[in-house]
Amino acid sequence: MVKDYLTQTLELESSFEDYFKLEGENSIKQYFQNSTTSKSDTPKTSFLKGKILKNKKPSDFSSLERIKIVVDGLIGGESEKEICKNEGISFKVYSNWKEEFINAFDKYSEIEILQKALNSDNKRQIVDEIGLEAYNFYKGFINLSSIKNLVIPKSKVLSTYSDFDGVENVVLLNKVNNFRLINKQFEEVNAKLPLGGVLLGNFETFKARARKNPIYKIPVLKHLYFGFEFLFKRVCPKMPVLKKLYFFSTKGKNRLLSKAESLGRLVSCGFDIVDVKEIDGINYFVAKKIKEPEYNMHPSFGPLFKMNRVGKNGKIIGVYKMRTMHPYSEYLQDYVLKLNGYAESGKPADDFRLVPWGKFLRRYWFDELPQLINVLKGELKLVGVRPVSQRYFQDIPKEIQNLRLKQKPGCIPPYVALDRKGSVDSVLQAEKEYLEEKIENPYTTDTKYFFKAMFNIIFKSKRSA
Repeated sequence: MVKDYLTQTLELESSFEDYFKLEGENSIKQYFQNSTTSKSDTPKTSFLKGKILKNKKPSDFSSLERIKIVVDGLIGGESEKEICKNEGISFKVYSNWKEEFINAFDKYSEIEILQKALNSDNKRQIVDEIGLEAYNFYKGFINLSSIKNLVIPKSKVLSTYSDFDGVENVVLLNKVNNFRLINKQFEEVNAKLPLGGVLLGNFETFKARARKNPIYKIPVLKHLYFGFEFLFKRVCPKMPVLKKLYFFSTKGKNRLLSKAESLGRLVSCGFDIVDVKEIDGINYFVAKKIKEPEYNMHPSFGPLFKMNRVGKNGKIIGVYKMRTMHPYSEYLQDYVLKLNGYAESGKPADDFRLVPWGKFLRRYWFDELPQLINVLKGELKLVGVRPVSQRYFQDIPKEIQNLRLKQKPGCIPPYVALDRKGSVDSVLQAEKEYLEEKIENPYTTDTKYFFKAMFNIIFKSKRSA
C-alpha cells in the first residue's frame, strides 16, 4: 500500500514535483494553497477545494488526500487533534497514515527534501522559543528529528494532546516556574512515557532571577524586596486562605524555585536526572523515566521536618531537624553524591541543596535541637552514632553496619566526645571505638561520652562537621 500511494503521488503533474524540489516548508505549503485556488483543477487536485465531509471512512480518502492531511499535521498551523476533528477521522487512523508516510520517507529518496522540511520543524519550534544553544544541548541526548518526540510549545499544555501512541520523549518549552501545579504536570508526563522515556524542560532559579533584577543591586532594598517576594511567592501558596489570593493574582506563573526543589520534584515524580546545563540564567534539564511517581501529597516546606533514618535493628525512623536545605532535597542525595561524592566531613560535597543560613545552623548544632523530640519518643539517645540515611548506611563498612544495628542512634556523635576530625574515616573510627566500648560497658559508656563531648564543645569550641 505504501508503494501504491507513493507511486500515485510521484506521478502527479510537474508543478507538484517542482514544489517538492524547492527548499523549506513554505514552498510545500504554497503548493497546497495554490492547488486549492487554481481555476483549472485536475481530478488529482480537486479534493483540495472545500472541506472534506466528516464521518468518512479511511477508504474514502485517496492516497494524495492522506498525504495532504499528514503534511498539514506535521508542518501546518493546526494541532493533530484539530485536524482529526476537521477531517472526521480518529487519531488512530491519522497516526497510521503518519507512520506509513514517515516510513515511506525513509525508503524513497525522491522526497528527501520534504522529509528534511518536516524533520526541521521541531528544530524551528525549539530554537524560536528557547534558543539554539538549548536545542544543541537537547540534541545530544535524543534525536530531535524523530516523530517519536512530542514538543509542547509555551502556548499549550500536555492535557490538550489526546493520543500518545509511539511517543518516547516529551519536550516542555515553557519554564517549570509557570506551571500552576508542578508535580501534577510531571506526573502526567510520567504517565504518558514508557520506561526509559525522556523528559526535557527548563526552569529559572531565584538566584538567577535576582542577578537580572536591578533592585538586587541596592544594598538595603534588596533584602526588603526578597523578603516580600519570598513571603508572597513561597509562603502564601502554602497557606490555606492566602494561596487562593496568590493563584488568583499570579495564575501560578513566575514562581520562585530553587535548583534543588525543581530537580527534587522531578525525582519524586519518577525521573532520574541525566544532565543539567545553565544557559543565560536558565537551567535546562534532561530526565529519564525510571519508575512511577511517589505521589507525595504532603511535602515538607516548613522550618521543621522529618528525615528517614536507619535506627536500631534497621528500623526506619523519622528524625526531626531544623530545615537547612531546600524543599524536596531529600530526593536528590543519590544525584548529589553521583556528581561530587563525599566531603571530608562525611556529608555530600559541594551540596547545592543547602539554604544560605544552613551552614550556620549546622555548625552550631541548632539544626539538631529538634532531635530531642526523638529522644522523648525513645527512638534516639542523647549520645550515640549519628542517625544516617539508607544511602549513607550502604557505604559504611559491613563491620560497623552490624555494630550500629545493635544500638539506638544518638544526638551527640562519638567523634565530638573523642575530639576527632569530621572526616569520614575519623568519624567511622570514632563510631567503631564507641560501639565496641558500649558492648563492654553498657551502663557507663554514654555518661562518659556525654561529659567529654560537653567539655569539648564548651572549652575547645568543638563544632559540627
